[in-house]
Amino acid sequence: MATGLSLFAYVVSLFIRHYAAEFGWSRGEIAMTAIATLSAGLLAPALGRLADRVGTRPMIVACTVGYALICGAMAAQPGAIWVYYVLYFLLVLFGIGTGSLTWTRAVSAGFVRSRGLALSVALTLLTFSAMAMPPILHIVIETHGWRAAWLVLGGLALAAGAAGLLLLGPQPISEPRSIGAEVSTLREAARIPAFWFTVIGMFLINIPSGGIMNQMAALIADRGFTPSQTAQAMSAFAFSVFLGRLVAGVCLDRFPTERVAFVSMAAPAIGCMLLTEALGGGAAMVVAGIALAGLSQGAEGDIGPYVVARRFGLAAFSGMLGALGAATIMGTAAGAFLFGRSFDATGGYDLALWIGAAAFLAGAICYLALGGASAPPSSARPRARRA
Repeated sequence: MATGLSLFAYVVSLFIRHYAAEFGWSRGEIAMTAIATLSAGLLAPALGRLADRVGTRPMIVACTVGYALICGAMAAQPGAIWVYYVLYFLLVLFGIGTGSLTWTRAVSAGFVRSRGLALSVALTLLTFSAMAMPPILHIVIETHGWRAAWLVLGGLALAAGAAGLLLLGPQPISEPRSIGAEVSTLREAARIPAFWFTVIGMFLINIPSGGIMNQMAALIADRGFTPSQTAQAMSAFAFSVFLGRLVAGVCLDRFPTERVAFVSMAAPAIGCMLLTEALGGGAAMVVAGIALAGLSQGAEGDIGPYVVARRFGLAAFSGMLGALGAATIMGTAAGAFLFGRSFDATGGYDLALWIGAAAFLAGAICYLALGGASAPPSSARPRARRA
């Protein structure tokens, strides 16, 4: 999970300057890949349904190999912008299957009492790969060119995917009984209000989260921070993502699920308020606000798959997680648009931050409404499913 599409989001900006120099593409043209990302992301529920039908392992193999091949095609791209858009769409499409859509199903099946901690440990490894790979790829690009960096990304995903499957072993991926309604298809889930609370909550919290991530450096610099201080504040955000993910995972195993989700998603609402100029916007408040926003970014990675597995079981796990992924992508895109347009219209981010605080709180309330998701796991014997 730490080497596929999730990692790519942290290193994609390394290629922009080289595309512009070699092909003459403008940054605006390159940024149009957001359309390809959104289009592919909306297919995540369909990919999840496919994973539920064919099994986790075949989906991981197909998507990892496909992702690596597209990385190779990116290295050989001729410079036509439309080819880049098509390849980018395919990269995201295959990349979705290299992340939480597939791997968290295996983790959720293997752990029940410590599921929250297991998910958080698996997901936090992305923090370390995101820290290590940018400088490594920078060296590769400076030494061998940007095309070689694409080959490194593809090879890394292929090697890590193979290692993950070996560590997973040959045992069947079983399906513990859920503590809520037994759900066997995504269509069946769509008739359950708790499923929509989960999806809508994920969409709402990603509006401010996506907006803050998209505009973070500019927002911090507008408060009078130097480039060095801006980098330190962004490091505080990264650390809070890491901390939020670990703490949420531990708490999910020990406290009622809906309460952990509510606190994790409501606390960043305070962070949005601290970031507004209306409340002073001082250095301490900015760092605190950024850190609180990071808590949600970290916790949501645990809470989404945890709630789905615990509340609905694993029969339609990947399909439902795909729906959450689509909600995440749409919320992130909406947040980037909201924060950007808010600044253009008002000359600042306060309007977007106040709307973001309301969105965080509304999303937290959606998770609080889940209620019964805190019941203890069933002791019923797991039913083996195709792996």
